[in-house]
Amino acid sequence: MTTRQFSGAVLIAVMLFAGGCAQIPPDAGSNPQDPWEKMNRQTFAFNTALDNTVMRPVAKGYRYVMPEPARKGVSNALDNLREPSNFVNNLLQGKVDDAIVSFFRFAVNSTFGLAGLFDVATMAGMAPKEEDFGQTLAVWGVGNGPYLVVPFLGSSSARDVWRWPASTALHPMTYALYDEPVAAWSFVALDALDLRYRALPLDDMLNAAVDPYVAVREAYLSYRLNAIYDGNVPSGPMIPLDFGDDSDSDSSHP
Repeated sequence: MTTRQFSGAVLIAVMLFAGGCAQIPPDAGSNPQDPWEKMNRQTFAFNTALDNTVMRPVAKGYRYVMPEPARKGVSNALDNLREPSNFVNNLLQGKVDDAIVSFFRFAVNSTFGLAGLFDVATMAGMAPKEEDFGQTLAVWGVGNGPYLVVPFLGSSSARDVWRWPASTALHPMTYALYDEPVAAWSFVALDALDLRYRALPLDDMLNAAVDPYVAVREAYLSYRLNAIYDGNVPSGPMIPLDFGDDSDSDSSHP
């Protein structure tokens, strides 16, 4: 076994051990929004070990060595490549005006913004209209479903998990790099690095949480609820938690 193979085996063993040692409270699964809590906590522990071992140190190194204007340019370019997904999901939700904004944001930033490195569209008054397929399904009346922690990807739900394959299908680089696996995986790594770098300011808050798992879950559910209703969350009963089951509609959230 080579040194690299040994190091990889040790890393996997550490992550699996961390997952197996996840602290699971005796009432895990009693929350109607999180009936899969026992499994989710195991996955959360795995993701946390991976983050502590790889993603967070690399993101901190990226922030240290890369000048702020360069980091901003990378983030802008990656956001610009998500505009086709925003365009389609706005259309599917009936937000025609927002879809037009997303279309012109992509066109303007891809040209005048030098492939999206500069967010010229925002400077011109066209603010982002971010939407994903999970939000589209919510608008179509699909219930949130149970909270779900996905390996490597993090917080989601039975409904929101579909946003990832949909965004991949709508991403320009999926087709531009179709026959270039090395370049494709390099792009995926850059995208993941950028997202983790942007989340670094949240680390202190998470570290201070009594139960980081609950803190992440509640923050995610609140964030998604706000995103689905575009910041105008109604009071009272909302979209049912369980697919096709109206009996729990009074105590659940979209």
